[in-house]
Amino acid sequence: MGHLLRIPIPIPIPIPLLLLFFGSVVWPVFARSEDQTTVCGSLEINEIADFRKLQNCTHVEGHIRLAYVDLTAAAGNYIIESLASNVTEISDYLMVYRCTGLITLQSIFPRLQIIRGHSLLFDEYSLVAYENRNLRELGLVELLRIQKGSIRIESNPLLCFVETVDWLYLMGNSTQQHYSLKHNRPQSQCPLCDSLSSDFDSVKNSSEHCWNVNTAQLRLLPPRSKDCPKACGQNGCDEAGKCCDHNCVTGCYTQGCSLCGNYQGKWGCVNQCLMSFEINKRRCINNRECRELGRIPLVRGYQCVKKCPGNQKKVLDTKGMAHCQVECKGDFHIKVAADLESLQDCVTINGSLTIELTNIKEKIVEALENALVSVKEITGYLKVIHSAQLMSLTFLQNLDAIRGDKLVENRYALYVVNNYHLEHIWPPNHQVIIQRGMLFFHLNPRLCYEKVHQLQSSLKSGENISVADVSPNSNGERVICGDGVRSLTPKVEDLNSTAVRIILDYMDWEGMETLIGYSYYYKEAPLQNVTMYDGRHGCGHDNWLMDVSPNKSRRHVISGLKPYTQYAYFVKTLTRTEYHIQMDAYSKIGYFQTLPDRPSPVVRIYGSSVTTSQIVLHWWSPSRPNGVISKYFVYSEKHNVTKGEKEKNYLISEASNIKDLDCECIDVQPYDSGPQPDDEDYYNKEQITYEDALPNLIYVSRFYDYRRREFEKVINYEHMLSLKKEEEPVTPAPTTPAPTNETIEKDKADALTYEKFRLNSEQKMRDQQDVGRERYNIRHALPKCQNSHASVVQQVEDKCIVEEPMTGIEVPAGQHSYTLAQLEPDTVYRISVRACVNGVVNGCSTPAETQIKTASLRKERSIV
Repeated sequence: MGHLLRIPIPIPIPIPLLLLFFGSVVWPVFARSEDQTTVCGSLEINEIADFRKLQNCTHVEGHIRLAYVDLTAAAGNYIIESLASNVTEISDYLMVYRCTGLITLQSIFPRLQIIRGHSLLFDEYSLVAYENRNLRELGLVELLRIQKGSIRIESNPLLCFVETVDWLYLMGNSTQQHYSLKHNRPQSQCPLCDSLSSDFDSVKNSSEHCWNVNTAQLRLLPPRSKDCPKACGQNGCDEAGKCCDHNCVTGCYTQGCSLCGNYQGKWGCVNQCLMSFEINKRRCINNRECRELGRIPLVRGYQCVKKCPGNQKKVLDTKGMAHCQVECKGDFHIKVAADLESLQDCVTINGSLTIELTNIKEKIVEALENALVSVKEITGYLKVIHSAQLMSLTFLQNLDAIRGDKLVENRYALYVVNNYHLEHIWPPNHQVIIQRGMLFFHLNPRLCYEKVHQLQSSLKSGENISVADVSPNSNGERVICGDGVRSLTPKVEDLNSTAVRIILDYMDWEGMETLIGYSYYYKEAPLQNVTMYDGRHGCGHDNWLMDVSPNKSRRHVISGLKPYTQYAYFVKTLTRTEYHIQMDAYSKIGYFQTLPDRPSPVVRIYGSSVTTSQIVLHWWSPSRPNGVISKYFVYSEKHNVTKGEKEKNYLISEASNIKDLDCECIDVQPYDSGPQPDDEDYYNKEQITYEDALPNLIYVSRFYDYRRREFEKVINYEHMLSLKKEEEPVTPAPTTPAPTNETIEKDKADALTYEKFRLNSEQKMRDQQDVGRERYNIRHALPKCQNSHASVVQQVEDKCIVEEPMTGIEVPAGQHSYTLAQLEPDTVYRISVRACVNGVVNGCSTPAETQIKTASLRKERSIV
């Protein structure tokens, strides 16, 4: 019954299409009164009856998702005209997913002009059509702009007229937006623009951009496109030479523009609402206009809203005017990330805050950092319990005071219990004043007792911390604390574009006795403001990567790094624990930046030809620039079309070296700092600390046991001697005879022997730490040969490389388009684009290539 969808839709021809001539029009005036607009929220279309939600909407403030809709059953109850909507704008995104019987979107969105992309699908996409098995064309015939977000049209086996759309023209910012067209019907099996039918594909294109056989893509031309200032780029200019503003979708000037890409202000198009209030995600109005609409102007975020957000309450001032006030009143219990919404923008929590993270698989640490960044005061208590994800409380980075108006058990203002991975409390050099109440810390096995005891000075009550409130036995028993913690001083000894060699100071004999190896932690750090606990998660993915070196070498190479990237790093020892020696060591945060390298190819080349002698090229910068892009080289030459290539439409182009361009490097994933459980029963709050402690309590090696018994013998012997000395009467010490020359010489010889032994032992330990130096060498790029014509033999002998000569037209780094001129009509050209990085010999990328055909004389005359 899905055949009814193939019936042509009797939709009135819009004004822009009447002005259309071979896909191009001169700026028309789109006039639509604001009184005629009807704003709807986000819409979920999952069945045919849901299409009624679209009938009265002209502007969707949110997204539209069509998913699992079966239109094959529409014939019995609906005619195709009933699906057509009046939607002209979507503020967020449009998704069409697994819809059966849907032939074209023109039957649903015949008037859609703009998708703004304020909020994106998966934080990336503004238009998605995925796995629609009956979709034959997109048919968004009035679409003029996709302001933000990428486009993904994929896995629609019958979909044609995807390659014939000029997606670059639709984009609001072509250097940041991308489009992906994959696994649809092959273009060679699709009809061409202006062909008579789907079976007639031999007609030569007279219009290269279209939505279907009969509808060319609407392309609005500026008053002038030639002889405009270079600053105008592809936007064109008016007759006076003034550049057109790309923010106006339907005209050349922002003032009086009927459709703006971002926001429409009082005097024209603007990029954001400044000193005004945003309404419907498309307009900027002043305070008075917002009040006249019966809405409330929000000071935070400058929005004009119908009702206050979830964590704000409506209050009336003395004049009876409504305002929204952030209300953070009550006792808040945070278990999952969704619970943080009520604390957004809170400065003072008028109540208490309990954090008990129940979902150990949820990556909540970053959400805590974002939601609680403004909190400065808690009037009640702070309680952190059973939260294995937390490694610190540094997400409360601006907290200054806990007042303690309300206490846990009428005594405790800061209550921290059973947090398995908690290692640190407040941010460095930060103190939180506890005005009333005490501390309670128990069952935090990785939090050193000394760190808790340092909070004594923050207690305004003056009462000392007791063992009953803060136990030295249940806090920090799983880690080494106090004097056993030492400092490491790592240094960057050598580096290249993808690797770094770190060297440590020599470890002394006491440290060497328990040393197993080192752990090297590192992460990307654009700014040098990283702390050891940023984004740390006890039970999931860490923001830090980790390299483990299970040997005593003081050198280590970290590889697989990104070129021209700054990293933060620190080092920690891996040690075993003995009864008489407990030692662990950390370093401070250090930074290094890798060297630049050749960039990856430009992401995509897109070109078209409107005149017989010119090709307009666009490209996206490399996804991995690996340095500072200094320039591009554009090269073109005639291309002899082979017999197999003759059926290809060269008037629109894609880069041909898809294998190189689509290759995605697999980055090293963050280290799993904690367990990755498969079931929710993994973490038992009552048993985990006890069960983990059992092996250490029971297992003691024979060697350790022997040394312990020997140590106890010495202690017992010394104790017996002390008791015997107490029983014996005190007698005057005998006078020591004067040392003879022979005794002096013997002492000197013994001292010299000991010194030689000590120096020999230290040298052996140093040799042990320097063993295998050759394994830690880092390869470096060869320098440029002085002789630019050096042979291969000379290059090998001199250990240098000849600089590659570059051909083509040099284009500045900030420019991502170029117009090739003085070309022959109706000719295919092979065009390549290379990106180059400063400071690297032969630092230009692999060429990204495409083939584009110049327009014929017939086409040029028809357009002109």
